[in-house]
Amino acid sequence: MDKKYLRKFDVKIQSLSNNEHLFVFEFNQDLFEHFSDELEMKNTIGKCKLKIIKTDMMLETSFLITGSTELVCDRSLKKFSYSLDLKNKILFKFGDFDEEISEDMIVIDRNKSIINIANYIYEFVILKIPAKRLHPSLKNEDNIDNFVFRTNAIKKTDPRLDPLNKLKIN
Repeated sequence: MDKKYLRKFDVKIQSLSNNEHLFVFEFNQDLFEHFSDELEMKNTIGKCKLKIIKTDMMLETSFLITGSTELVCDRSLKKFSYSLDLKNKILFKFGDFDEEISEDMIVIDRNKSIINIANYIYEFVILKIPAKRLHPSLKNEDNIDNFVFRTNAIKKTDPRLDPLNKLKIN
């Protein structure tokens, strides 16, 4: 994967007027494989709608990410489709140098002309994936009946033990 793929996630902020701007970016599994080789997600596809409100002092960005990915259940090892639907905001303030103040506030150099949002999409989606991956068919997390083998055989006891069982009850 080369950097040419990541260029499609570039936003040219210097050419934007002080107003509201909308962008749409489509992403797939290649984006996630660029940042990490050890992912447990497969066949990821999605769309990111980015709204930017630019002022003289900052950029207020709103990410609306929708899509799906394929995960493997931790209990049954069955593959299932996991729906992605998330909203995040980041505030980019213009300053003298690049610095991350918090997870939702970043200072960028006021002379910076391009922001690449690929890393932000990657982080938002990775943080949305649950640590405990359960197949949707397992509605109750504590229900392990689906994995226990059951038989309908009637439990027969030795008739010689019946007198002992009567003593046990008393």
